[in-house]
Amino acid sequence: MQEMAEADFDFVETRGLAEGFDDAARRTALDFYVPLRHVAWGANMNGASMCAYGYGTAITQPCLYAGMDQLGIAQYLTRLGLLMGQSGDLEAGKQAWLEAPAWQGLRRYVEDTFVLKDWFELYVAQNVVLDGLLFALAYGEVDRALNAKAGPTVSMLTRFQAEWFQDHCKWVDAVLKTAAAENPENKALLQQWIAAWRARADEALAPLASLALGDGAAAAMERVNALLNARLAKAGLAAA
Repeated sequence: MQEMAEADFDFVETRGLAEGFDDAARRTALDFYVPLRHVAWGANMNGASMCAYGYGTAITQPCLYAGMDQLGIAQYLTRLGLLMGQSGDLEAGKQAWLEAPAWQGLRRYVEDTFVLKDWFELYVAQNVVLDGLLFALAYGEVDRALNAKAGPTVSMLTRFQAEWFQDHCKWVDAVLKTAAAENPENKALLQQWIAAWRARADEALAPLASLALGDGAAAAMERVNALLNARLAKAGLAAA
């Protein structure tokens, strides 16, 4: 997947696809995707935390791998910003992350996960809820909208994330299903955590969906939530 991503970046750069990209779509891509590198960095930190405090190699090893993959995603988003824009766009993305009202809900979500003491609640907040909603929005809904408007350039630059997420879901859902089936107490606690963090994630992502999708944001969020509902159902959990 990394080799494929490198080839995609090389293809876009050598053929000048970024330079010919629609300017309005370019602005949307930069404003939406560049600040997400800070979210990916936070996911890297959380993956390391789950590795440090989780129980058993079957949990800790994939959590560390996922965390390192998220660091790679942060780097790919940085490269997208440099390829589609300029170095100043990285600074603008940082300032948006720190100050723009649309980003503060997600920033608070990420920063609050840093101080979670229960590693399995962190697993739910990061791997199940935030990744489940954010990746489907960013690399599904927003990607398709940009593709329809200006062609597949951004799709090529974010293909790693889209394909990685499909693999990520497999082990995340397997762990969730196993824990939920263990006993009723586990299932009840998982439902409680999912409901609490999902409400926060939906609220945090709604303004970002509007930023990228405009009037189509509400329908996009419904589709994103439907995908997460289907995953939860397969794991034996009810939609929160």
